[in-house]
Amino acid sequence: MLIRLDHPSAREDLCPHFERSGFVAGLAGKRMLHVSRFGALDPDRDRQQIELHPRVWQAANPGIRAEAV
Repeated sequence: MLIRLDHPSAREDLCPHFERSGFVAGLAGKRMLHVSRFGALDPDRDRQQIELHPRVWQAANPGIRAEAV
């Protein structure tokens, strides 16, 4: 799944946020991350969790927008 950021500098902080939660995250362009989980048993549940993480991260980083696309 791709995550779009409004500030390119936020990529370096959001990638480790996903990785600490067991996801694989990598840069996918200037304002995008690609996030996945190896061995996903329930893709719908993983998608929901991936969509939740930017919201949690934004609470600690107000003023920076991140959204699943």
